Amino acid sequence: MQQRSFTIQQSIDKETSIGDIMPFWDDFGYVNGYLDLLAGTDINTSQNAMMEQSTHILIVPSLPNFVITDKMRIVDEKKYYSVTYVDDPVSQHHHLELYLTFGGYNV
Repeated sequence: MQQRSFTIQQSIDKETSIGDIMPFWDDFGYVNGYLDLLAGTDINTSQNAMMEQSTHILIVPSLPNFVITDKMRIVDEKKYYSVTYVDDPVSQHHHLELYLTFGGYNV
């Protein structure tokens, strides 16, 4: 399986033409990795509730030079996923596991 590129987006507030402030998703960075669907048995029951709500996992083999938080989302072509949990297993800085929830389709 070959790695694919994913866009990391963060929400920023922008002023509309009538002066309202609206959230807008803006590209923040890019990572290469492997996206996979989680089955109910793939999640350890002792992990927190945010991980239990996740539907997908993105494995990022090489750490990016920026911080990914649960306030961001991942875009894969026309689909987007909310980040529910970011895990640096055993704090070894070897790779990241991003737990995601499918959010919908970009139009």
